[in-house]
Amino acid sequence: MKESLSTRVASALAGAFLLLFVLWVGLPLLFPTLLFVLFVGTWEMHEMLKRKAVELNLFFLRAGGVVMLLFSLPQLYWHYPQVPWREVALGMVLLGAFSYELLQGANIPRFAFSLMAFLYLPWTLGYALLLRYSPDGTSGLWTLTLPIVASFATDIGAYFVGRRFGRRKLAPEISPGKTVEGSLGGMLVSFFALLFYTSLVRQAFPFGILELILFSLLLSLAAQLGDLTESMFKRYCGVKDSGNFLPGHGGLLDRIDSLLFTLPLTYYLAVIFT
Repeated sequence: MKESLSTRVASALAGAFLLLFVLWVGLPLLFPTLLFVLFVGTWEMHEMLKRKAVELNLFFLRAGGVVMLLFSLPQLYWHYPQVPWREVALGMVLLGAFSYELLQGANIPRFAFSLMAFLYLPWTLGYALLLRYSPDGTSGLWTLTLPIVASFATDIGAYFVGRRFGRRKLAPEISPGKTVEGSLGGMLVSFFALLFYTSLVRQAFPFGILELILFSLLLSLAAQLGDLTESMFKRYCGVKDSGNFLPGHGGLLDRIDSLLFTLPLTYYLAVIFT
């Protein structure tokens, strides 16, 4: 147990420092990092669903994911802000996927699961690029840290509060270990973590306390929904982890499941409030 815990802590610290460095450098490292996450994450989904004899169109997921990332580049929005680039990319990917199935036997289950996987991973990853440079490279860096802080704080709060006070099951058929008390604890810890963080870095959140309460509540709920969604996939496929990419932490998807929901939400909230 001690070795397992120490491995988890070491992996978490190494991952945190690496993530901060990638975010600080920006596009030259962020874009290839997202490509790496795209290819590893789609492979993990492919391997999980294969256990249920579910076929994914990896070419559709990866090629469409690259298109989505390219159409999420901030330069496109700076020079042509009137064009809904991500919607254009989604339309192109859907047309390509439909055309593929028409030519390759019209495997509707493969198309349906591939579309679900596309919306779950490639579609959400592009929001990291949008956030990093919205409205500019300096402010965007701090804005992008908000979903990261909220997700990590929610996970930590839900884990420790749930272990200490957890009584009522939150979603017993999907994740028996999660409790209502843990969920509430995650929300509370997320709020205080964001309150402390934004008091130190005011440019990360230039709004008032009421807006911060709304932000923290919604981001914590989104983080927990992302965690439960990944648990649902794993429960359906009959696996404990999405893979064994990180020592002591399971697969890559196990580590980013909360961010896949908090990244898009942060972007929408930032657009609404600014």
